[in-house]
Formats: sequence, structure tokens, C-alpha cells
Amino acid sequence: MNYWNSKFNQFNKKHWNGKLSTIKVIVRDLSGEGAEGLYHYPHEDNKALIEIEKSLPHHHKKNILLHEMCHHAVEELYEERPYHCHGKLWKEQMKKVGFKGKIHSTRGRYKTRNY
Repeated sequence: MNYWNSKFNQFNKKHWNGKLSTIKVIVRDLSGEGAEGLYHYPHEDNKALIEIEKSLPHHHKKNILLHEMCHHAVEELYEERPYHCHGKLWKEQMKKVGFKGKIHSTRGRYKTRNY
């Protein structure tokens, strides 16, 4: 298991008591996507997946992982479909895991340097 999948498991246990199904986490160049992170929700034959931009500082990658895990939590815990984007339930999950301030798709303060 790679570092980021282990970090997913750690955050899952801490914030969701291990209730989320484990999904693959990939760190790669997302510059062509215009995103720092992506959550691919499960559909048809595709499994859920999280992708994180590889050029980000380490602590920022952890923030992005939590952000994307909040999408996964909404998908799994509330089964809100079609894809919920950055709605009310997602914002509630973001606050639950410790993001502060005004939360929207690209904003929410969280310090994970010592996480």
C-alpha cells in the first residue's frame, strides 16, 4: 500500500470511524485538468478514485485528500446523486473534518502540517 492510500485509511478512521470504503488515491500531474484534486465518483463499471496534483507541497496534498474524501463521504453516506459537487452535505463534511471559514470548492482553511 502506498503512502497516500495509507493516509486515506488514517483519515477514514479518524474522521469517519472507518465507514468509508477504501478507494485508490493517485498523485499525478493534473495541470491539464485545471485542478489540484479530483474525485471520480463510481458509475457503471468504474470504481471511485481520488487524484491529487503532484506539484503541491506535502501538507497541501493532505488538505486536498481530505477535500476529496468529503466528496466520497457524501457519495457513500448520503447517496446523493447525481454527483453533488460542492453542496450543503459536502460543506458539512468539510466542517466535520476541521476545515474553517467560508467553505466552497477552492476555499477552506485547514492546517495539516503536523498531521
